[in-house]
Amino acid sequence: MTATRVPPPPFNTPFLDGGFVSNAWQFFISALYGALYGEGFDKVEAAHAAAVAAVPRATQVVAGGGLQAGGSLVGNVAVTFYRLTCAVAALPTSGNSEGDWAYALDGRKPGEGTGAGTGVPCFWSNGHWIAATSGAAVTA
Repeated sequence: MTATRVPPPPFNTPFLDGGFVSNAWQFFISALYGALYGEGFDKVEAAHAAAVAAVPRATQVVAGGGLQAGGSLVGNVAVTFYRLTCAVAALPTSGNSEGDWAYALDGRKPGEGTGAGTGVPCFWSNGHWIAATSGAAVTA
């Protein structure tokens, strides 16, 4: 299905010519019809069907307020906005809101040794950053 360019309307040509639609306007209307329904195929309906098929109906995008992710991950897609991406030592300790997310570039996942962190998402809760992978305070 290729896009069809529609010519500009022939405003300088009378719409009627001897009681019938003029040739210029017939050409324009045919071009409009072809762009929307080219060769018996409704392109608008096809685009709608493709968009509906691309997103499962059971999925809901849930965005939280500000820099937070909202909603349960069960049946939903949570949208996360990181406040910042930096080293653990550079994570801010003030001005954060409950639920703010950050990415600690050198944060440790379970099993990673001191100084060998490969990065971890973390969130602000009760006055400190929590590593999302372990539920403990984020460390480098």
